[in-house]
Amino acid sequence: MSYRDQLLYMLRNNQQVMKKLIDDISEEESLERGQHGFNHIRWHLGHLLYAAGYSYSLLDEGYDEYKQYKEAFGGGSEIPEETSAYPSMVELREKMYDIHQRMIQAMEKTSDDVLIREVGEEDKKAPAWFTINFLSMHEFYHAGQITQICKILKRERPFG
Repeated sequence: MSYRDQLLYMLRNNQQVMKKLIDDISEEESLERGQHGFNHIRWHLGHLLYAAGYSYSLLDEGYDEYKQYKEAFGGGSEIPEETSAYPSMVELREKMYDIHQRMIQAMEKTSDDVLIREVGEEDKKAPAWFTINFLSMHEFYHAGQITQICKILKRERPFG
């Protein structure tokens, strides 16, 4: 199995999982943080959009839109109390569905030659497939956190 085939499998699974998790989350629910002050679902989606946009750029697709999310949603970003600082749940959901579809379509036409080339800053170089794989697993990590928020919201378990 090629790198491309393995990544396609993971990307398609991530797409299905995220749709199941966020498809019917309301604007109000998307801002729930629970008693322990978890990052809310909107933050998770913005964070994942930033990461997915970076993955997409590694496929030479030139997707610069993700850069707008770095300040608000990059690693270590603070969650402001003022919720108007965040895009709506509708917007984030549409963008997440869009970037998933773009990633899958780009990966379908990508060769392993593109995926084995080194990417990243000088001190953090890695093959593109490795970085995309890491960011796909990272998405599953955040899907788990969204699942915990759904539990706080007393929603039915989304899986099994």
